[in-house]
Amino acid sequence: MDTGPNEFSTLLAKNHRSRKYSYTRDSSIGSAELPSDMISDVSTSSLSVHANLRGSVESVTSITSSELDEFNWRRLRFYLVEPMVFILLFAYNLSETIVKNQIIYQTCTSIFYFNDTDCGQLGTKNASEHVKQIETTIQPYAARIFMTSSLIESFVPAFCGVFIGAWSDRFGRKPLLITAYSGYALYYAIAAIIAQLSTTSLVSPWYYLLAVLPLSLIGGSVTYSVATFCYISDVSSAQERPYRMASYEVALIMGLMAGSFISGYLYEATNATFVFLTSCCCIFVAICIILFFIPESLNRRRFQFIYNTVSEEEELYRQLNTSVDETGNRKLFDLAAVKEMWQTCFKPREYNDRAIIWLSMIANLISVFVLDGSMTVFYLFIREIFHWSIKEFTTFETVNMLVTTIGNIMGVLILKRLLKLSVVHIGVLAFLSDAAGSFTKAFAVTNWFMYLAVGLSALRAMAHPMCRTIASNVLPPNELGKFFSFHGVLQAFIPFIASPIYAGIYSITLTSFPGFYNLLNANLFIIAICFLLVILHMKRVFPTRYQERL
Repeated sequence: MDTGPNEFSTLLAKNHRSRKYSYTRDSSIGSAELPSDMISDVSTSSLSVHANLRGSVESVTSITSSELDEFNWRRLRFYLVEPMVFILLFAYNLSETIVKNQIIYQTCTSIFYFNDTDCGQLGTKNASEHVKQIETTIQPYAARIFMTSSLIESFVPAFCGVFIGAWSDRFGRKPLLITAYSGYALYYAIAAIIAQLSTTSLVSPWYYLLAVLPLSLIGGSVTYSVATFCYISDVSSAQERPYRMASYEVALIMGLMAGSFISGYLYEATNATFVFLTSCCCIFVAICIILFFIPESLNRRRFQFIYNTVSEEEELYRQLNTSVDETGNRKLFDLAAVKEMWQTCFKPREYNDRAIIWLSMIANLISVFVLDGSMTVFYLFIREIFHWSIKEFTTFETVNMLVTTIGNIMGVLILKRLLKLSVVHIGVLAFLSDAAGSFTKAFAVTNWFMYLAVGLSALRAMAHPMCRTIASNVLPPNELGKFFSFHGVLQAFIPFIASPIYAGIYSITLTSFPGFYNLLNANLFIIAICFLLVILHMKRVFPTRYQERL
């Protein structure tokens, strides 16, 4: 990217009537020897590019240097998807705890056939010893449902993820975003139907897996995260990217925090069905905004090519035309794209680039492994140790995310801007903070221990954006989609390993040491720190190359 760090940082998108511009060949390009096909397209009156998600062609004629700058600023400055991420995560966390609570309740009534009165007292502060014993009895069974749900949600994305990067590079980021958000909307619509049926008859909690199916088949976290990361990379320079990645993390956390805060109050005032429908409607609004107001980010990259070198022009021109086969039909499952993605991630690179990319990827995947595994059992752990109600749990989650958001913002301002620490150093501090918080949770016996753990792990949210920034700053721009796609595939397979491991560990240690899994978390974060320390050593070997990048 040749643009300044703040050129495309405005938050909303506007529609403008399509305009045509005259194109006067710049002297730096006029003498370049372009491929014959390109000459026939750009040296005369028009430049044909695949400008939208359906492959339609926008003719751009006679763009002067100053007019292109004006075009980029006027038309393409509103490239931000962070507000949509906020809406999605708000809707997600608004219902996530309620879904788990419904599964536990329906496990109690329809699987173990305890009476409604006892099952309704589960997770309350003043529950009797009999009710607490019921909780201990049904938790291992509920953990298996949580684990199965996590596996189904990841099954299809784990295999389709190998094509996601190619799809996003060929057809655009918007189709993937719309698809992923639609999957979440259907998930909560089906969950609302199941919850409503459970109010009139006994409904097995396994039926909630039906809601997970569309999320797995047409959407999911892999699809939306790959598309979002590629979108951000498209519209940000190397200098701006750490801040944009951090802003994505802030939007994610703020959405989770807002959803968690409102969840308990909304559930107490209404019921599970209403909460699920609210999430569905919020995501539908986000889909409409993406569809009608958010522009396609690939257009920005493609209009930059007239300022690139000849080799970059040829590569970009080749990419624009590989989205169709010899018959003109688009290839959805092109195995050549899988091979190309594999080669991108494993091919030898100069200096220590390949090792740095892999070390940052593995460090990030360790954090994802901990997150996916802990999500399976954390709510059960809180109910078993502290017997918190939904409102108490969501209040804790809100405080947790508020502190994390403040830590993320202050971390960027203080560690990055004032202290001028590298992204690698910030990543090390983030993982160290997370390890300290996990160790404290392992031995928590009272409420204040949990809030102390929140304070110790205030910087934890910076680990993911720093690891992604390390990789994206080392990789060439045209390989970002392939890399994030491969990373998304590995991330999609993680629940197949993490969920059974954590569910098994929690079931084994439930009666003796329920917080044992937190010790595993702390040790895994220490391993991630070691990987980043290796990157620091490699950075010192080639200080000139990595001074600006890392």
